[in-house]
Amino acid sequence: MTIQKNPFSSNEKIKFPVNFDLKIIMLANHRHADNQAMLEQVFVQLGISFLNWRHKESEKGNYTSYTVHIRVMNEMIMKKLYDRLNTVPGVKMAI
Repeated sequence: MTIQKNPFSSNEKIKFPVNFDLKIIMLANHRHADNQAMLEQVFVQLGISFLNWRHKESEKGNYTSYTVHIRVMNEMIMKKLYDRLNTVPGVKMAI
């Protein structure tokens, strides 16, 4: 098991494997099914299990937020996840 220091608190550490809800903000320029398929491809490539997709459009309709429950096995996969999400067309932020 790997323990990683949490960037939000000097006293807290992330213990892997970790389950959490990942929120991804995307431009609202594709269909939901297309956006979800692009994001799922990243999860599958990294061996990250995912379930319980939800999405919500911004008030003005410019962005769509996607929330999905994922399980990340180690720090290396966590870093790769955020690197790969940055390459998905339309992704503005992932938290």
